[in-house]
Amino acid sequence: KTMKHFMHIAVMFLSLTVISPSFAQAGKKRDTRIAYVLKNLRLKADVQEKFKPLLEAYLKELSDLKDPYKALKDELDDAIMTNKLTAEQCDQLFETKQKQEDKEPALNRKHYAKFKTVLTAQQAYKAMKLSDDKLE
Repeated sequence: KTMKHFMHIAVMFLSLTVISPSFAQAGKKRDTRIAYVLKNLRLKADVQEKFKPLLEAYLKELSDLKDPYKALKDELDDAIMTNKLTAEQCDQLFETKQKQEDKEPALNRKHYAKFKTVLTAQQAYKAMKLSDDKLE
């Protein structure tokens, strides 16, 4: 029984180490973006403390929204790079991207309104713009 228990733990640990780099990568990128937005907004400490969890929630939700398209693109990367996508794959990529883009405006509006509960409209607008900047 102990050996079986040990094997379950070993399998769980191995699966976590295989899966975690992508999660760690996404978390690191989000942390970098959060630091970038906060640095450029130059908020007072008390305002920043209230705003940071709102920003984290927004970026997490935005990332979750973009994940299906990213995953599909990763899955089809070889076909994309070699220019050998099938018609079905093209349709699938297009539709997945459209679904993402269709949902983004509502997500942005929701979080802009939340941002304005602790920031001025000017700061909230700047936060949204900074959140969208290319960082690499």
